[in-house]
Amino acid sequence: MKFRCERDILADAFGAASRAATGRATNPTLSCLRLVLAGGSLRVTGTDGDLTIEAVVPVADGKDGVVLLPAKLASEVVRSLPSGAVTIDVGDDKVQISASRVNFSVPTGAEGDFPKWSGSVGGGVTIPAASLSEALKQVVRAASTDDARGVLTGVLITGVDTKLRLVATDSYRLAIRDIDAAVLPDGAKFVVPARALGELQRLLGNAETVSINITDNDATFEMGATRLVTRLLAGTFADYQRLIPPSPPNSLTISRDSVLESIRRVKLVARDPIGTPLRIRIASDGVTLRMVSQDSGEAHEQLDGDMSGNEIEMSFNNELLAAGIEACGAELVTIQTSEPGKLAVIRPKDDPSYTYLLMPLRS
Repeated sequence: MKFRCERDILADAFGAASRAATGRATNPTLSCLRLVLAGGSLRVTGTDGDLTIEAVVPVADGKDGVVLLPAKLASEVVRSLPSGAVTIDVGDDKVQISASRVNFSVPTGAEGDFPKWSGSVGGGVTIPAASLSEALKQVVRAASTDDARGVLTGVLITGVDTKLRLVATDSYRLAIRDIDAAVLPDGAKFVVPARALGELQRLLGNAETVSINITDNDATFEMGATRLVTRLLAGTFADYQRLIPPSPPNSLTISRDSVLESIRRVKLVARDPIGTPLRIRIASDGVTLRMVSQDSGEAHEQLDGDMSGNEIEMSFNNELLAAGIEACGAELVTIQTSEPGKLAVIRPKDDPSYTYLLMPLRS
């Protein structure tokens, strides 16, 4: 097997596929990239058994064949080469990777059964990549990172009123985003691992459109010559709809950038900014953010905002509050509450497509 390819094209393909490979698996082939060359097209695949990323790139001077390469090493080597053409020449147990006057000789990957490709090819619903990328940025962050939490480490993808809805929660916060696209029938529900969607968000950066095809067992996302397929999570997702308050009586509209800057300032006094509550007092004369630390003192800042309803004071985890406000993306955000111990509802002003619910801390 031998071929030549531009460094940047090959580096992007190796980099994308290698993010699905793992070095912690009992099957050593899962730490490898599988390269298949046929008819001038190179297919690069990485997988951990649950997540698979595949990229197809054109090559020149090709001699067809199949080889496994150590994913991390191969990706780093190609990325380090000078720009221009890269030549890869596969021997019996070594692979020569060269460009200009630089040459690497690396071992072939571990022998064994590389998992077969799963997922769907073609037939999906195509939507703008930018819309999905923005939604993933807003929602994936709210999924649990604790593997013991089962389906809460995933994102619920469902069809609601001819729209695609993404929902994630870690039990302390809940993020909901609607995309104006009829990808799934109303009522259809699937849970996609948040890790896979995080990798998908990276791949969407340079794409114009993405095709989505979800079956009972897996989800496939196609972006041009790159595909990502992931197994779905089994289990019942939380009944998130019952958590959404119908119409909280207290509402604050405030500048997104102003409140984020204020949070960054007042938390400077906290040695443990995550564990130190951020106290927010909403009143007719403005909004006051306050943080108190026994070791480093106290900070408070007053901001302007438009309020309706009753004066209220609540405490939040400042990191989770800032994440929800930042995700809104709009110049103005609204924070709605009913009472200090109930969920706060955070949304971009005049945009119902995104909702972030946050549980306050006990004072």
